[in-house]
Amino acid sequence: MIHGSVRICELLSLPAGKDSMDLTATTYSMTLEVYLQSAVLRGVLVTNQDRLSNYLILREGDEVLSITNATLDDLQGKTIAAGLAEYLIYMQEVFLIGDLGPELSSDRSGYEHLYVKKESNKALISVGPYWLKGNIHVVPGAPLHELLLGKTRFFPITDATLIGRPEIASRTYLVNRTKIGCMTAVGDGLVEL
Repeated sequence: MIHGSVRICELLSLPAGKDSMDLTATTYSMTLEVYLQSAVLRGVLVTNQDRLSNYLILREGDEVLSITNATLDDLQGKTIAAGLAEYLIYMQEVFLIGDLGPELSSDRSGYEHLYVKKESNKALISVGPYWLKGNIHVVPGAPLHELLLGKTRFFPITDATLIGRPEIASRTYLVNRTKIGCMTAVGDGLVEL
């Protein structure tokens, strides 16, 4: 589950000539890191979804992601630009999206039948210039390469660490499956093929 939202409520007024009743729309601000080939963008995504994975699934096919209040760092962590109003990101160029928000529990009671039962297994994945080690989630008995055949562009890897970057705490990342160079199972229980 990908969380990390701060709930913000806005009142939306109906256009002139309509009923004067106000509607309440809930929006969420998610703090993210977007990993590109040569830089990392850190900023805020504003959405009507409470989970980043839901946002990406519903926007599948959209090619642009908008991040506001962003900072642009090179791969060594040196800030290139800070505090810019907005970056438009071409989704095909995104390697990883790191969720910087707090992990929130989701109440699935009554909705269990809507979720596919999955097993958590350790894996090591190369995504462009980045190596991640963390938990991937596959249907019981499914081989590792099933992750490469998914219908959506991104899949989660939880409790993941960036290899060679000990200063970055483990977190959930969404991995662009079209940017994976190689992957392998770590430990028992998962079959590569």
